[in-house]
Amino acid sequence: MARLGAGRGARGDAERGCDASAAHGRAVRQGDDLVYGVFDGEEHETVGRAMAMGAFVGSAWAVAAVVVWAVAGAVARGGLDGTARWVLSVVVAMLAGGILQQLWFNFRATARLSYAGRIAGFGLTYFAILAGCAALGSWLPAGNPWAWVSFAVLYLMVLAALTIVFTVAFRRRSEEYQRVLDGFRSRRR
Repeated sequence: MARLGAGRGARGDAERGCDASAAHGRAVRQGDDLVYGVFDGEEHETVGRAMAMGAFVGSAWAVAAVVVWAVAGAVARGGLDGTARWVLSVVVAMLAGGILQQLWFNFRATARLSYAGRIAGFGLTYFAILAGCAALGSWLPAGNPWAWVSFAVLYLMVLAALTIVFTVAFRRRSEEYQRVLDGFRSRRR
């Protein structure tokens, strides 16, 4: 799995059995099942990387603590109350968003799909999960169909806006890469 802050140079990566990755000096260790930088024991080269990893690890522990609190409270009360259901539904929604993002945009099997196909796949699967979480956590009034319609319309509007923003950003980046590549090729002639 990818490790944050793993870069100590290509030679060090090769000695540790890693393949250097072009993305931000990260490395992928072959044969190990490390949890994204948590148990790798690497020193971080910058304060920013150390803080980012600290935020990631701290967030993971915070989510674990919230889930333990909700489950322990449910066991003590003999069932989930409204607050615990709401908290667990938010945790599930956020975790599902991260997992689906990785599956639809960073997973080899889905990388073969067009960008539009990946957006549609992510959008549909995440909408289904969010709707389930909204029902579990009582995010919306159950007896008000207009609240659910508003939820769906707002979701689709946000999805469309983000799709446009990312499409434009990726197109610009692709054009910039093409200009750099063309410049490199012209200098080599």
